Amino acid sequence: MAMEAELKFLLTQSTLPALDSMWQQLAVAVQKHESVQLLNAYYETDELWFRSHDAGLRTRLKKGQFEQTIKLSGQQHGGLHLRPEYNLPCASVWPELSAFPAEIWPQGTDLALLQRQLKQLFRTDFVRQSWLLTLADGSTVEAVLDQGEVVSGEQKEVIAELELELQQGDVKALFDVSRQLVQLLPLRLGWQSKAERGYRLVQKQPLVFMPLDNSNTAALLKSLQYHESYFLRSQDPQSWQVIEQCIQALSVISEDFAALSSPDATQALSFFSSAAYNCALLNCSESLFSA
Repeated sequence: MAMEAELKFLLTQSTLPALDSMWQQLAVAVQKHESVQLLNAYYETDELWFRSHDAGLRTRLKKGQFEQTIKLSGQQHGGLHLRPEYNLPCASVWPELSAFPAEIWPQGTDLALLQRQLKQLFRTDFVRQSWLLTLADGSTVEAVLDQGEVVSGEQKEVIAELELELQQGDVKALFDVSRQLVQLLPLRLGWQSKAERGYRLVQKQPLVFMPLDNSNTAALLKSLQYHESYFLRSQDPQSWQVIEQCIQALSVISEDFAALSSPDATQALSFFSSAAYNCALLNCSESLFSA
């Protein structure tokens, strides 16, 4: 089992040319890997068994070899995603559930029945370029650029994202290099996984207006990131009001948010891509993780 700890960023075509030369500013050593095409199929049952257990099951074809992965219920602290995952070779595009360790399944799970009920639900196919970064403190972080599509039947969504995944060292190093990264490039901190986007396509559940949840800092941060994505798609004035309320509430508990200039809806994308805003999100996420 591996524990995946990653931060995800959304980017635009204009930021791509800068990536190769930029890593030298963030790391003491950079190892660039060849780009590879990854073909990924996600599986479920009609009753969405894996979704109901906050798990995800996929197979991946990479360089002619199949691998199966199951990601289990994890934690999300703002932009930081922490999930235990199991990766195993498999013979074909179809998963083999009995190959995974027996202890990962809920008590009473009928694996044979679950295997028979599996169906391919959606795909995420993309080209991956990656770099291994060795940081000044000795930590290693894999930087991964994915470009492709989430596909469910005739429905598609573009994938254009940059992930930083901790390979060795403390999670603090992941936040430190991410804060440096957003100073160099106009990025947006991502909150949805590829699987989450796939499920939304399958279930025809686009982002919609959601009332503000200000029950705690984590809920405020989640509401802010959700409505950031929703507003950029919809331009819904109600959504912008929630964004303003979130920032105002977070300003009371965070100096980073208090220092932000008042956001302007007509310049939303540049605000959400600014270093100050993303550093505020990262600092708040790190505080939640450390608490």
